[in-house]
Amino acid sequence: MKFSFEIGYREKHVVEFEFNQIVGNLSIKVDGREEMSDFQTMSFSLVKTYEFEVGYEERHWIKIDKIRKLLLAGFRKTKYEVYVDGTFFKEYEGR
Repeated sequence: MKFSFEIGYREKHVVEFEFNQIVGNLSIKVDGREEMSDFQTMSFSLVKTYEFEVGYEERHWIKIDKIRKLLLAGFRKTKYEVYVDGTFFKEYEGR
């Protein structure tokens, strides 16, 4: 699954999220620079949360919840909820 979104008013930033559900590699980039990476092959929790701050003069707190299905999660779509400064921003779903 791959998605990106832009945040900021005066100071714009592009956040890119990429997760390979088969291999388990996860990468989050801000303006092309890697902010966070993870490797996940097996998980017992249904929600994995990634949080980080973006910006210099205009700061924003980003939270991305990766929500997997209970059964056969590797073969089903995963939902991603994005929050900016504690407010729901956008939802994505895919593999």
